[in-house]
Formats: sequence, C-alpha cells, structure tokens
Amino acid sequence: MNTNKVIQTVISTVLLTSVVLNMTACYIILVKVKRKEITHLFVVSISITNLLETTIGLTPQLAMADESLLESTPLCIVGGFAVLGFAITNITHLTMLSFIRTVAIKYPRRYFQYHKMFWCKVTLILVCYAYGFFWATLPIIGWSKYELDLDKKRCSLDWKLTKANSFSYILAIFICCNILPGIVIALTLYYSAKEIRHRKACKFPQNKKTDHLEKEYFQVCLLSAFAYFFFWTSYAIVGVLTLLKFNIPMHLATTTAMFSKLSTISNVLVNCYAIKSFQKQLLNLKIVQIMKSYLRILIVCKKV
Repeated sequence: MNTNKVIQTVISTVLLTSVVLNMTACYIILVKVKRKEITHLFVVSISITNLLETTIGLTPQLAMADESLLESTPLCIVGGFAVLGFAITNITHLTMLSFIRTVAIKYPRRYFQYHKMFWCKVTLILVCYAYGFFWATLPIIGWSKYELDLDKKRCSLDWKLTKANSFSYILAIFICCNILPGIVIALTLYYSAKEIRHRKACKFPQNKKTDHLEKEYFQVCLLSAFAYFFFWTSYAIVGVLTLLKFNIPMHLATTTAMFSKLSTISNVLVNCYAIKSFQKQLLNLKIVQIMKSYLRILIVCKKV
C-alpha cells in the first residue's frame, strides 16, 4: 500500500469516526438528556465545531489525496479557513467553560441565577465562535495568508513566510490562541481547586449542585484541554521548526497534520468518561444495547 492510499485510509477513518461520534453526542444531549445544563450545551457546540472541522476540512483533502497541490486553490483555502476557525473556537470553548466553572465554584448563587437564562448561554457560545473566526478571517483580509501546507496536501498557515507580515500573524496566533488559553485554563482550574480546599478546611456547608459542577467541569475542562494540546502540539512544533528554517521531511509533516485531526474525536471520548448523564444515555441507545447483546452471545458461544 503506497503512501497516498495510507493517507486516504486515515482521513476516511477520522472523518467517519468523527461524524458518527459527534452526531451521536449531539443526539444524546439534545434529545435524550432532559435537564440541559450549560455544560451540556457547550459539549453540543464543541461537537458541532468538531463535526464541521472534519467535514469541511477533510473532505477536500480526501478528494485530492492522490495528488499534491501546485497552488492554493479556493477550495483549499476554504478548508484551511474552516480548520483554523473551528480549532480556535474549540479551545475557546474549553477556556470559557473553565472560566464558568470557576465562577460556579466561587460564586454559586450568582451562577445559578444566570445559568438558566437562554440568552446568557447563547451569548457565551457565540463569543467563542466570534473569537475563533476573527483570527481565521485575518489572513483573508491581508494579515498573512493561507498557503499550501508543508506536504502540499492542504492549506494552512504560511509557515514558509512567503508574505512579509506572516511571522507577526503566526506569533499572534501562538500567543492569543495557544499560550493564553492554556494559561487561563491552568489558572482557573488552580484557583477553583484552591477555593474548594479552602471551603473544606473551613468546614463550610457542602452544596450538592456545586460539588457536582466541580467534579464534572474539572474533568471535562482538564481532560479536553489536555487532549487538545496533546494532539495539536506536534503539528505546532513542526511549524515552528519550519519558521526556524529547518528542513522538515514531508512524511513527518503529513503525520503530524493527521495526528492533530484526532482532536475532533477526543472531546466525545472525554465526555463519555466525565459526564455521567451522557455516559448513561449512550449505554441506553438501542444500537449499543444490540451490540452488547451480540457480544454476550459471542462470549457464551466461545465458552461452549
């Protein structure tokens, strides 16, 4: 099997898995979960961004997997725009969710007062999309540009600095869309954990709703953020090395780019682990019940 066939197989697998898992997550939370907390709505929104990132970003790449691009076509630029916009939107969701968690722990009464308001939830989610696509739009209007990626299979940032202002844009992206969200997530998780330790030490009355939010938000924020940075860091390192004029092998650029796409699957897996209501509804789906029954039959047959 040649390299192009391997790439095609990986892209198809990631695309199919992401579509199935993220659509399942949206179905469970929107249809099956009766009492929707703000955590659930953020999970749905993140699943939608992952779904759109894979379909818009990977479909053109799948169609052109057998050949390398000679120039950045409009379809290629749209794919690069979508992937960057939704990727930044994704980490902004996690940053916002981490901040909300801190507010819920520090000021529980204020949180429970506002979190039921529909306009408040919608506004917070729209801010995440606005921030993500603000940065994705800048290369289109002149600050840097979308250029062929290092392996010429997709469009991405102008890593080779073919435009004079590309370095300043990439530096701004690293600071505002990678380092800053990471710092905010780390600080909010730290301060909320510190607040909880303080309350336990002072033996304040325990609030079951707040305790539930603490555990659920902590796991979702920490694991999702860790997965996001884990899958995207290798690609970012390859980009930085290219900026520093290192000669990056084409297969390494392709591998790290494919590896970063796994971030569109990781959030659903984190939700399966962290959110108990999501986990329960997933296990109660008819198709899952049928699969479990089939596996039981296979196990019994093997024992016999």
